[in-house]
Amino acid sequence: MKPTLIEALIAPGIYIAEFIGLSPESPEFLAVVILTNLALYFFMVRTIVVFFARFLGVYHPGQYRCFPRLPWRIFYKIYLEIKRWYERVFLMGQHSTGGFAGLLEVFTLLYRPGQVLLGRAAGFGVGLLQPVGGIISRHLFMYAMTGAGKTTALITILSTWSNSVLCIDPKSQITNALFDHDWRKWVVLDPYGISAASSACFNAIDCVKEAMERDGPQAAVLWAMRIAQALIVTPVGSKTPYFSDTARGFLVGLILHVISAHPETDQHQLGYIRYLIVNGYRIYDPETGEEETRGDEAQQLLLRSMQDNPAFEGAIAGAAAAMISASGDTGGNVRSTLQEQTKWLDLPNVRAILGSTTMPLSELKTRDDVVFSLTAPILSIREELAPLCRLLTNMTAYTFEAVTQKKGQCLTIIDELPSQGHNETLEIMLAVSRSYGQTVLGISQNIELMKKAYPKSWSMFSGEADAVYWMATNHNDTANHLAQTLGRKTHVLTDNYTGEKSYREVNVMDTDQVKRFLSPGSDNLIVTRAGMRALKLKNEPYFKALPVWKYAADPAHREAFFRRIMRGFF
Repeated sequence: MKPTLIEALIAPGIYIAEFIGLSPESPEFLAVVILTNLALYFFMVRTIVVFFARFLGVYHPGQYRCFPRLPWRIFYKIYLEIKRWYERVFLMGQHSTGGFAGLLEVFTLLYRPGQVLLGRAAGFGVGLLQPVGGIISRHLFMYAMTGAGKTTALITILSTWSNSVLCIDPKSQITNALFDHDWRKWVVLDPYGISAASSACFNAIDCVKEAMERDGPQAAVLWAMRIAQALIVTPVGSKTPYFSDTARGFLVGLILHVISAHPETDQHQLGYIRYLIVNGYRIYDPETGEEETRGDEAQQLLLRSMQDNPAFEGAIAGAAAAMISASGDTGGNVRSTLQEQTKWLDLPNVRAILGSTTMPLSELKTRDDVVFSLTAPILSIREELAPLCRLLTNMTAYTFEAVTQKKGQCLTIIDELPSQGHNETLEIMLAVSRSYGQTVLGISQNIELMKKAYPKSWSMFSGEADAVYWMATNHNDTANHLAQTLGRKTHVLTDNYTGEKSYREVNVMDTDQVKRFLSPGSDNLIVTRAGMRALKLKNEPYFKALPVWKYAADPAHREAFFRRIMRGFF
């Protein structure tokens, strides 16, 4: 006999109730039928609504948790904790226990506002609809080759972050997609004019002045040292650190000299300090305009002026004395080091944005509604603007340490992190940044670049992170390191005749499997977590995950037909 519509609708609940052995006359039977069918139909309705909302471009990852659902996750989390306890006590040391998190465990990581979006749940090789998030207590890292979908994922991560953001944005793709559609105030530092936003300005000397107002005049010495530390870098493995150390010390004194001896505020900037490094104190004839200083006289005038400057308890005079004592070839090498590592300040476009400050860096900590973005071509980020990226990264970290007022967490996205070179401040800040209000997300194309910049500490960036995104890669070192991180697991084989068990250990993934699983275009990503099982997820590109009013259409990613219609409607 053909079942009625009502019977067909409640059939799943009846099947479950009968399977667990309940009598049709019992109240428990009716309760199981009702609860099973409610769960099933809530799931069906949510799936249909979310699918079409994504398809039309009116869905946001934060909406998924708003749908009615049974409170099973809390009970499953308790089960997972018991399972982990059993594994640590009884299995570790006996068998290899590596492996990925199961699908239900992934489902317990439902993304909620205030978390970092990790990706989208995946099961049986198919992307599912649930967004996956995580609470970050330390920092994050990401490895992704060119074309892996890194930038499209970062746009989604930034858009779904509910506080302020500092972003180093090569190619300006993130900024162009979001700055005119995001709810926060965007301050865009754009020396080459590659973004659609007008450029803001950032004067590092203003950080020194703010420190003097906050902590007293003598704080200028410490903050001048911090600027010099960011600008003058000792090459990794250098056998002559004296040259860079002395150049750095002289730059500290010169910054303090300009602040104390030059009352004109338009001279309190790195561009003018660069002018003094190159030219010293030139003297011109007031009538003819011809230069009267000859040879090294202009530099000597600058050094004598610094020697006679008593400000900051002799710090300026001491810096000048160190430079004077470095005579002959030694002094020439010190000056060459100083001039070589500050030559990027001669770029007119760079000088134009370093003369004033549009927004103090402290607002990234005291407000939760601002985004500070540095945009530049990717080759510039890797080459001449690497010191500017390092300066901005370091000054932000020091500001967060010094300012006590805090409102939320600032997500700090540092793309092309190895291009900054060996940055000791960055190494230190990773351990403490969270407590000061920064959640750092560092990004590199592969492990080889990290080893080049941080030959002794490269593994710390991913090894001590709360979560590491592993996206498309064909780099052997990167794939091999991930394979080792995933570890090994044990297969238990039972003989059909004797019932005896045998154990065989295998890699969770070998290097070749990692590269094939994370192939470009697959949208697959692996997220390894501190002390937890790794996750197999799908990437969440912004042009699929965000509503159309949250981002600008990008010609590089053709917008789907129905999304174009909805964009026109909204």
